[in-house]
Amino acid sequence: MKKINIKNVVCNLALGLGSLALVNCSGFGAIVKMPKVKEVPAGQYGRIIKFNNPAGSPDETFAGLVFIKEGASVCTDYPREETIKNLDELTMMEKRSYNYFRNYEIKAGDMTFGFVSIPVDYQAILWQNEKDEDCQYKVQIIWLGKESNDIMDRETKSGSGGGQGH
Repeated sequence: MKKINIKNVVCNLALGLGSLALVNCSGFGAIVKMPKVKEVPAGQYGRIIKFNNPAGSPDETFAGLVFIKEGASVCTDYPREETIKNLDELTMMEKRSYNYFRNYEIKAGDMTFGFVSIPVDYQAILWQNEKDEDCQYKVQIIWLGKESNDIMDRETKSGSGGGQGH
């Protein structure tokens, strides 16, 4: 059994606290709770951001939507995003899967800035930054699925075969 070294515990604790301080200094330090809503209300939005899963197969690329009200200071940091004008720009399969998404309200106090709509295997986190006028609220989308996406993993999912005797 490994002996606990007090010096290592203190160093690790200091590094952890230092990391938290750096995150807080970057501006996006406050997490805002997003209430769950039954559906995204129909209406005119200033922007609609569509997320595509960079690790997904062609039939698994739709990773969510963010509906931003006109004049709201909301941004995202997702690696593959595009701005669309309305839901009519979604493909038939995306429209069908959108009906099963979880919906959250981007809200601070009494003000609603928009909505987030994501599949069940994703999580949305809302960060607040009062110092940045262009991005006071950042929506961070995190995929909760399996991290490895190598060729062997895909072959196992699709089943072995091909006359290889596996």
